[in-house]
Amino acid sequence: MAQASYFDTARLTWFARAWAVAALFHLAGNPRDALNTNPALAILTLLLAAAAAATLLRPHDKRPLTALCALVPLHAWQEAPVVGNHWVLYALLSLALLLTACRRALVPMAQWQDFIPTARLTLLIAYGFAAFAKINADFLNPAVSCAVYYHDQLVNSWGLPALQVSGSPGLGRAMALLAMLTELAVFLMVSVPWTRRAGLALAFCFHWLLAMDLDQHFWDFSSVLFAGFLLFLDDAQIACLEAWKDRVTRLPFRPVFLKALVILAGVTIGGLSILPISLSYDDALVEVGHFTWLVYGTTMVLLILGLLFHSDMKWDSHRIPLLLLVIPTLAVLNGLTPYFEIKTGFGWNMYSNLRTVGGYTNHLLLPGTLDLTGKQRDLVYIVNSSNSELNHMKNDEYALTYSEFRKFARRYPEGAVTYKRHGVVQHVQRLGDSPPAQEYMSVLETRLLSFRPVDLQPAERCLPFFNPAR
Repeated sequence: MAQASYFDTARLTWFARAWAVAALFHLAGNPRDALNTNPALAILTLLLAAAAAATLLRPHDKRPLTALCALVPLHAWQEAPVVGNHWVLYALLSLALLLTACRRALVPMAQWQDFIPTARLTLLIAYGFAAFAKINADFLNPAVSCAVYYHDQLVNSWGLPALQVSGSPGLGRAMALLAMLTELAVFLMVSVPWTRRAGLALAFCFHWLLAMDLDQHFWDFSSVLFAGFLLFLDDAQIACLEAWKDRVTRLPFRPVFLKALVILAGVTIGGLSILPISLSYDDALVEVGHFTWLVYGTTMVLLILGLLFHSDMKWDSHRIPLLLLVIPTLAVLNGLTPYFEIKTGFGWNMYSNLRTVGGYTNHLLLPGTLDLTGKQRDLVYIVNSSNSELNHMKNDEYALTYSEFRKFARRYPEGAVTYKRHGVVQHVQRLGDSPPAQEYMSVLETRLLSFRPVDLQPAERCLPFFNPAR
């Protein structure tokens, strides 16, 4: 029992380091003018950056990690409804750790290690839903596939246009199929102990590569997965990592310098991410994020590849306490929301070309959706507007659910718009004074029930703007 406790403690310490790094990556990749527009979010951002830095400085101490995890659900709530799938996953795993801490305080035999199986299952559920969502006709359609879109964006960002596949339907279809099969393979291989090492190597390599896109940052998502996947390392791999770490710590270097660097990173990222975006600090943060990912992501991949063929495979086994089952249950419910049309935002369906609208779906394994809300049958079509984002909707042939149009009118009250709803054309001189902006909306609907724009073209296109599938 003591030996297993040692491995689990080391596993949690490696997780804590990567978890703190993922928090800083999120803050660097999602700057916003919170200081002026959302003071609560600004305060939480600064506290979150401080907690992440403290966790990096003291990864063996559960107190800064617990503080970090306590802040994240509050931070995600303030970001909603425009929140990434990775941050929802981060919030769920943070809640799992908080429940573990509460249970440990109340139950004498409870251990921090109870968090590990809960986090593993929750991550597998989210990843499985993400892979499942890509089994649809339009993800495999090279003309609109997100796999083709982002592959071309990645190679172009590195100055390699010759590697584009959009000009060849055959290559584009193969690229989309390869991306879909890779995610399915990662899910299946990591789920099975005997193939887990190879599955982890595939997962780290695949998501490292995706985050190498210099035109768009995906390292906030990949860093969360990296941290979660570290919990799947077997005991022999953890022992090897610890041995490597001990060798590195014996090298001549100055810990004070590293501590100062961590503190500086936390203060800088936290401070700059809440300043006005017009100051272009967001571009600087993203550029620093790209460079940091090149170093951090590559190092992590090399470590995992170095552990691939390590001998003496040993498994640990834990059961999930009943209380903690609420977290994977929430992950399942979130994954089902697009298919019940409760919401289409942050439902583990990112960048999948999945369409679940008005009872119809393009998913190859499902005959249709169960439309429980009818929200996507009540659409607003933009005729013209002084707001550039709404004009994008018109020019690119997208419609908004009426519920999302009401949210938009509240967020951006200035500007005129002419729109059509239920076949009736209406014009408002100022969005904030229009009936949609004045109607009552519950906090639940405002924060959590997010719907992406509805594509009016026959094929579901990859949507990189206006509440994108991220």
